Amino acid sequence: MTRLLVTLLALVLVTGCGLSASGPVERVSVPTPPPDPAGPPLGGGWKEIAVYFVHDSRLEAVPRRVAERRPQTAVDLLLAGPTRTEVLAGLRTALSPQDLVVLSGPEVAGTVTVAVGREFAGIAGTNQLLAVAQVVWTVTQFLHVDRVCFTLDGAFVEVPTDAGLSDQPVSRADYLSVAPRPGDPETTAPADTTPAERSSG
Repeated sequence: MTRLLVTLLALVLVTGCGLSASGPVERVSVPTPPPDPAGPPLGGGWKEIAVYFVHDSRLEAVPRRVAERRPQTAVDLLLAGPTRTEVLAGLRTALSPQDLVVLSGPEVAGTVTVAVGREFAGIAGTNQLLAVAQVVWTVTQFLHVDRVCFTLDGAFVEVPTDAGLSDQPVSRADYLSVAPRPGDPETTAPADTTPAERSSG
């Protein structure tokens, strides 16, 4: 009799707590927060680089965090385009989805070569100059890289500059018409550059 009372009391307590003595246990899934588009937090070996997107008709530096600072990594992130949040803030890119390969360099006097595809050569209108400027400003943030030349199937490609078409290596100074506005916030200065080097183009 005592054992029966104890059992009944236990059932009453379980029911009073809103628990089922025989029902299945339901698992509650907690949604994983979306990843930070800029990358992992700085520290622990992570470094910051800049990619240059377009705001209105000028370039704007946007930070990205990477494990290794390399020109090809920066170009890959540039080609990935702005995030949805950045697009809503007014950023865009003049580059269409494509492959751009930064060949080994700088080989001669601070110049690197970027191999482009037909998609790059096919960019039309004012986007041509902006697209080239995005690549040039992004690649020349690295120490000892001052100029960029573009090749297609091994031959030099003429690219638009402020002064007209050129098949010679180009620098930031060739795209001052679309340079970031004075006073625009800059990203954290990269470890291998100085403000004087970057402002000189």
